[in-house]
Amino acid sequence: MNSNQIRPLPESNGDVDVDVVIVGLGPTGATAANLLGQRGITTAVIERDISIFPRQRAIASDEDAHRVWQGLGLFDDMLTTMSADVRVHFKHGNTTFLSVPSAESRDQGVPGTAYYHQPELERVLREGIARFPSVTVRSGLEAVGLRQTDDSVTTTLRPVDGGEDQLITSRYVIAADGGSSSVRKLLGIRLPGKHIEEPWFDIQLRAWYDLPANAPLDFTFISDPRRPGVDCPCPMGYHRVEYRVNKGETVEQLQTEAGLRGLLAERGIDYDKVEIFRSWGYTFHIRQAEQWSKGRVFLAGDAAHIMPPFAGQGVSSGVRDVANLCWKLDAVLRGNANADLLQTYESERRPNVEKLTNFSLRIGRIVMLQNKFAARVRDGLFLTASKAPGVAGLLKGNKLKPLYELGTKDGFFGVASPRHRSPRGTFVKQPWVIGSNLVPTRLDTVLSNRWTWIGFPAAPIPRELAEAGVSEVKLEYASAIATHTVAAGHYVDSEGVLERQMRRAGADGFLVRPDRFIYCSDREFAPEDHLRVAASVVGGPQPAESRT
Repeated sequence: MNSNQIRPLPESNGDVDVDVVIVGLGPTGATAANLLGQRGITTAVIERDISIFPRQRAIASDEDAHRVWQGLGLFDDMLTTMSADVRVHFKHGNTTFLSVPSAESRDQGVPGTAYYHQPELERVLREGIARFPSVTVRSGLEAVGLRQTDDSVTTTLRPVDGGEDQLITSRYVIAADGGSSSVRKLLGIRLPGKHIEEPWFDIQLRAWYDLPANAPLDFTFISDPRRPGVDCPCPMGYHRVEYRVNKGETVEQLQTEAGLRGLLAERGIDYDKVEIFRSWGYTFHIRQAEQWSKGRVFLAGDAAHIMPPFAGQGVSSGVRDVANLCWKLDAVLRGNANADLLQTYESERRPNVEKLTNFSLRIGRIVMLQNKFAARVRDGLFLTASKAPGVAGLLKGNKLKPLYELGTKDGFFGVASPRHRSPRGTFVKQPWVIGSNLVPTRLDTVLSNRWTWIGFPAAPIPRELAEAGVSEVKLEYASAIATHTVAAGHYVDSEGVLERQMRRAGADGFLVRPDRFIYCSDREFAPEDHLRVAASVVGGPQPAESRT
């Protein structure tokens, strides 16, 4: 979709123009637009910039985002300009004291990490939006005012090139307009945290050749006290190099030809053999909004939380946010769920953001040691530890990063007290499964975007859930494939992945939410869960009394 292309708003829905307004069309906002469009929710996306921002801000995403994009039918297209065969190195001088593979995704069925050129990622996301007639993109506008009532939000839009203000009214607003979010400021929500004063310098360049998209690219943390930094070759011949600005240096000096030549030479890059697109200085922030929503307006991505850059979690965290929020908006707007469901968004997401922020800070502390002796001790400790069997297994399985688990306190999960090793709040794994046509397919293709009961023969779907419209995936053990016959509607867990996950939870079945997270196991399902879940099932039987 050309970013200048603007469709007229869908036909007005009563007293509102659209169900949802999204402010911001970066990766977070564009993913939200696809998620809502996929569900048929009328949506208007407001974006200040007319075209895709050309600077390569983010460079990486992880399995959690990839699984969401896979569910949108976009990830295969993204992979054509991504590199998913990457090792992450920590290097000091000629010593690489730690190397971590990043392809492992903990059985999510997609690459664990992929590197990209951000404008290409945004192109795919925007083209995805064009599939949905219920979604309209309006560029060249910024949000300058909000007025909320009990039933709606009216957003005042101002053309960036002048002209009269415009009004648009919606049921809800998603603010995905970045760290300097105008919507967050209009709501009066504070963004406490800290600003790291140490300046850094970033150079975006391109080599005079195209690197094949499937070529292995190694990401390197330069962990040298003299000048820590990052070296990241990216797909399509792009290259990102970052440096700490040392005392006595200025960004203005480093942006001169002499400054750029000297910095690139530190990394063994010949200034005359590359094309420099941009260079800029920056500092980074560690901040979280005091609250992620106010009334009918929700913050997502950097508008809600700003992370340090070392773990590369900015884009993925924004995608996690809207994947959690959008199915709940769907349940409230088109199902029968009470609006209180939306208040579980922050309580489920905030704990993961806090864990990843701390993880990123730990990486930063490893990279940015300033004492030479401490750096040598660090190098030796990591070299020794990485040879230990237990530590080697952690590194090989990409298990240093915190597992994505939702906060279950005040979240939307089973009402019964969790059992030992309860799976609630964790994602259902995504193996290859084999249906009656004997063709392997990824589990999420079978799940679609609905509430689903996944169970082996000992745990058929509870009657009340089936009557409420919950789907069922009937699992068979891997041994069933030996007969070469699979009954219609049944799927063989050919790799035994789900069998192992359920065995660890002491379960034979899971109730899975539309966002692929487990609501409860068959051992935890309680009578009260039936009504809670039934109300949030979109497309299920409607109650006699309509919801307002």
